[in-house]
Amino acid sequence: MVKVQNTDIYILVVDDTQTNREVMARILARRKYQNKLVANGEEALAAVAERLPDLILLDISMPGMDGFEVCERLKADERTRHIPVMFISAHDATEDKLRAFHVGGVDYITKPFKIEEVLARVETQVTLAIQRKSIIELSELKDQLLRTVSHDLKNPLHVIMGYSSLLMEGGYVTKPEDLTMMSRAIFNSAERMYTLVTNLLELSQIEDGAQLQMMPLSLTQLCADMMPEFELNAQAKHQTFTFQAPLDAVNVMGDTMRLGQVLSNLVSNAIKYTPENGHVFVTIQKNATDVQVCVQDNGLGIPPEAIPQLFDKFFRVNTTKHRSVEGTGLGLSIVKAIIEQHNGKIWVESELGVGSKFIFSLPIMAS
Repeated sequence: MVKVQNTDIYILVVDDTQTNREVMARILARRKYQNKLVANGEEALAAVAERLPDLILLDISMPGMDGFEVCERLKADERTRHIPVMFISAHDATEDKLRAFHVGGVDYITKPFKIEEVLARVETQVTLAIQRKSIIELSELKDQLLRTVSHDLKNPLHVIMGYSSLLMEGGYVTKPEDLTMMSRAIFNSAERMYTLVTNLLELSQIEDGAQLQMMPLSLTQLCADMMPEFELNAQAKHQTFTFQAPLDAVNVMGDTMRLGQVLSNLVSNAIKYTPENGHVFVTIQKNATDVQVCVQDNGLGIPPEAIPQLFDKFFRVNTTKHRSVEGTGLGLSIVKAIIEQHNGKIWVESELGVGSKFIFSLPIMAS
């Protein structure tokens, strides 16, 4: 799981008094929370529809729709019912507090309040919200993993069991080429299973914060050392392969093995998803503060609706041509995790039927 920072947390403040909103904004700024300030219930519901907050700080007495009704509406909507609502109100009566919890509030602070108390309670609710999100993500990942295992492991297992059964029973193999064919099918199926399991383990280690072996290295030299293998793979598909880099070394702080894994994944994908006689082009460009590596091809390309999900675990582009290329749906997730561990960025530019550019940037070492 990616560690959540305070700057990632978004809190909606709903209060009809401008002074109260401004005070709350200053309090939240102490912990660097993102925040949005609105003056009434209608604005609050509109803000939530636009972006789901991690926490709502909600006043009760407001013109028009009061805080109780706002909370009831939020809890009645499947999309927003999980958002924790903390009431902050001048009402101190027991019945108001009971009603606040009855409509779905998670906490109640009475005005005037103490700043440290507000921050402590906000931090508690934010922590609980993050934990709820993590549980949901883990549940979704578990379901996704089970679907993947049932498909991507079951199919090769059937191949292995089927051909192994024929070999054990005897009588089927009449020619040496039959034995070669079945042996190759068994090996290829086992290799697919091994790749999936290995990718799962690698991604788990990276997301759990496995220590990188960081050291100064020449990114240009690392790329140059790996290019001959890629050229051979491209030649096997009758593709042209071009590598272009600055003459001077471009140095970064990085883990040689992990960055090599990034290059291997991106270039191998470009070759796999580019038809015969296509072209794969790898370039390195040095900028003032970073270096960009671009892996470009004129292959299948990616439909625009698939691009936002491209780095998600197990995601694969759902077209016949893309599905015909074997993959686990984990390679790009691993690449993104590694680049982010190196304080870099990765993105894709693509057009279906035209080709793709996968670009990652890394900070340059200070000379």
